[in-house]
Amino acid sequence: MTEFDAILASARAGDEAGFRGLYDVAAQRIAGFAAARGAEDPEAIVNETFLRAFRRLDSFAGDERAFLGWVFAIARNVLIDEHRRAKRRPLRSSDSDVPEQSTPDASHAAFVRLGNERVARLLGQLTVDQREVLALRMVADLSLDEVARIVDKPVTAVKRLQARGLRRLEKVIREEGSPDA
Repeated sequence: MTEFDAILASARAGDEAGFRGLYDVAAQRIAGFAAARGAEDPEAIVNETFLRAFRRLDSFAGDERAFLGWVFAIARNVLIDEHRRAKRRPLRSSDSDVPEQSTPDASHAAFVRLGNERVARLLGQLTVDQREVLALRMVADLSLDEVARIVDKPVTAVKRLQARGLRRLEKVIREEGSPDA
């Protein structure tokens, strides 16, 4: 029995440590995927993904790689649902309307925010499909076959989306030049 199998068995038995172990396997990668897909609150996407996964845990069969593919398919559905809800929801005031409070780490947070904004701007140059494929391949570290199953496209289409997305990012970055310049 592998470590993952033990964690899975523990979660299925209702043990909190098992649920925590499964969460730890994928939570950070799902948050990155959600952020790359433009989620307003990536942590909320992670939480909803695991709520859905834990409710259906008995239907899952497979190893850790299969679990990652399964849980990312759930995360993708959560993101689709969130996008649909956002379309129906009235606009609300943005967080930028709230004055920022100065903290000892404010300069670090500002640099992180600038980096995140640049990544979001770069990813915004891609189609939704390219952005999704690149996030699943690079952030989630899933194989071409796994991504193809999640996005319900042939592997050849996933390869093309990945290649086009990477070429587009390379072109945009080359045109911008180095951020240090």
